[in-house]
Amino acid sequence: MLIITQEKACRAVILSCLLALSACQTLPDSAAPGNGTTITSVTARHGGQRYRIDTQASQIRLLVYRDGPMARVGHNHVMAGPVTGDIYVSDTAAASGFRIEIPVESLQVDEPALRGEEGGEFSATLSDQARKGTRDNMLGAEVLDAAHYPLIVIESDALIGPRWNPDVSARITVRGKTGTLKFPAAVFGQAGELTVIAVFTVLQTELGMTPYSILGGAVTVRDAIDIRVRLVARPAAD
Repeated sequence: MLIITQEKACRAVILSCLLALSACQTLPDSAAPGNGTTITSVTARHGGQRYRIDTQASQIRLLVYRDGPMARVGHNHVMAGPVTGDIYVSDTAAASGFRIEIPVESLQVDEPALRGEEGGEFSATLSDQARKGTRDNMLGAEVLDAAHYPLIVIESDALIGPRWNPDVSARITVRGKTGTLKFPAAVFGQAGELTVIAVFTVLQTELGMTPYSILGGAVTVRDAIDIRVRLVARPAAD
């Protein structure tokens, strides 16, 4: 089972601010906050409104940290890419859910604008050659193996609690192996548009992946990776 570590305090502040924002907006009638409702896997749904994720407005961002005895000679990395998929909202909560996909080849690494947004530990400027080398390693056979596993898939199992702030249980499939995610999410919307924000941490080893290392393990990638997801979805035309 994939282990989700305790949220950092700053992540909790981000979610709290988003939830405060959501209180000022109106959810679609079919997605109004419930009271202890449960939303089961999208594979179990039998109808409901389909919201198509806006790929241009949605993003997954991964913050990857250096580690090891000589970590100071390495760099922290920001990886980001678009998200596709669907969110299903039904009058019956148990029939709702979601499925999202991240095309592995679309992931970008250490774009200057992204590093600038993160600042702090990510403020160092990296050369084009360094960025390309990191991306090649990430997509290579030892890490994500994009040639054989082109998609990362996340699919809901259950959403428990109020719909505007549910605890999510989901399955994530990476490199053909499936683990379990558990994380809180903030959901809000206006004029038929849904926005979902989630911030959580995963361990690579729990996905069957070995953190990348060089120099005999003197410089490695930290097992824990911070993940941020922002989804914007609108009612599907069909």
